[in-house]
Amino acid sequence: MLMALLMVFVLAAKAQNELFLKGNIAPAGGIKLTETTTNQWESEVTLDDSNVFLFSDKYVYFECPQTSYRSDNIRINGGTYTVKFNLSTKAWSFSAPVDEYRISAFGSSVCNGQGADNFKGYAYMYGEQLKERYGNKDSDNPFYTSGISIGGNNTQNLLDRYAEMTRNYSRYVIVGLSMGNEGIHESGNKQQTLNQFSTNMQTIIRKIKADGKIPVVMNNYTRGDFTLEDYKYIKEMNLLIHEWDVCSFNTLGAIDDGTGKWASGYMKDNAHPTHNGHKEFFYAMTPSLFDALASGKAQPKRDMSKEMTLSGGSLVKFRGEALVHPFTISVRVKGAAVGRLFTYKLTSGTREGKVMVDDEGHVVYTSPTNRVLTSTGALTDGEWHTITLTHYYAQGRTLLYFDDEQVGEQRERISSLGDVTIGDEEKEVTRQLSELFFWRSALTPEEVKAVTEGKLLKSSLELYVPTASSQVLENLATSTNTVEYIEGTTSALQSLPALPVHSFQAYDLQGRLASVSQKGIIIANGRKTIR
Repeated sequence: MLMALLMVFVLAAKAQNELFLKGNIAPAGGIKLTETTTNQWESEVTLDDSNVFLFSDKYVYFECPQTSYRSDNIRINGGTYTVKFNLSTKAWSFSAPVDEYRISAFGSSVCNGQGADNFKGYAYMYGEQLKERYGNKDSDNPFYTSGISIGGNNTQNLLDRYAEMTRNYSRYVIVGLSMGNEGIHESGNKQQTLNQFSTNMQTIIRKIKADGKIPVVMNNYTRGDFTLEDYKYIKEMNLLIHEWDVCSFNTLGAIDDGTGKWASGYMKDNAHPTHNGHKEFFYAMTPSLFDALASGKAQPKRDMSKEMTLSGGSLVKFRGEALVHPFTISVRVKGAAVGRLFTYKLTSGTREGKVMVDDEGHVVYTSPTNRVLTSTGALTDGEWHTITLTHYYAQGRTLLYFDDEQVGEQRERISSLGDVTIGDEEKEVTRQLSELFFWRSALTPEEVKAVTEGKLLKSSLELYVPTASSQVLENLATSTNTVEYIEGTTSALQSLPALPVHSFQAYDLQGRLASVSQKGIIIANGRKTIR
């Protein structure tokens, strides 16, 4: 009888359930979880994904050997989590504190790095830049990016797997999609496709905000098979994104060829850019944007009521953060005085590009290679005008706009933008300045038109300064970059009284006036010299 009871006890002991968390980012053999109550387990676990780069390749699963239960694979990044599992209901959860410095890259294949070397695309590059900024003490925040993108995803896919984003426990989320995966090219009703993309994107943004996170949107970009009609809807959608209550990056202005296709030499395949194409996307991303968000900086609003006078060689000066490839500089000005509106230098060498006003009030762009564009419009009417210079690095193309009129274009590739100065330090010029804009991306004609109509386009906007006065030059854009006011000296020099002109004579040793050609010992201006 005792032997029978012992056998029952042994069998019961053998039948006791055990639960393991296994997978390719779990330790070999898995992690044995602690049973807290019958059929319920809870443990703190650490998952290591250092040997698995792509989010779509990372997984864990629950396994109970005694019941032959194995859950489906669960995608999750590495980290330390509190894990709970109920064997009766098969319910599970992962929880962790929100990481104030983690930025989830939540999107499709381009956001996942496809086309770049080893999938290290724009999101990865941006993360490396953020780490470098912290290491160089350009930032107080050790931000980093964490990929949770999957190739082929569209807006509905992101909504369907939204929980994967919440399990990444980041404070910030970059949403990286385009209407290519939404089917804009194949669509028989492109307006409906645009509406679907817009509605779903705004739903994603609202959900992210409701969860206490801060979203940032990559706007729509090109594709190898886009038609001009597709391109029209891409640009229309981007104009909407510019004005949403969310920060965004202008990827179209980074690598567009002007027809909605990849710029020549930047297409890996129909749907993906090359490694250098990813770099152009990365250059359009404002380096200090997340520092500004962490500080609580509000979304900028357009203010066209301010103005200041630039005269006497006074300048407003700035420089883009880090390396600048595509860019747009725009100033709202009044006054037809002859002289410089603004000047940019390159980061190496002495070459510069100049936007000037000629003696008839026309606006003239002179490139660093001395090629010239001249507007037909003039600043002689005493009204405010917006002068815009936009450069597509990938296209090798610079365009000048007088308000929304395209003056012309130069085929050139500006290696890297250096210092930019508004005003003329070389001569006495008086002009009114109302607004200064600097985008880390080129603008389409439709975008330039929107700016002249009074809209504030925020995608890749690094500087927006309503110029109230030399003492009030606040950058309202979502960055920590600033502008500098430099007091001019031209007027001060011109206002000094003229110095008297003295005529000094030369004499020989006998006290006689010496001729210019006379040789010998000469006394000139009180000093003895030998000719």
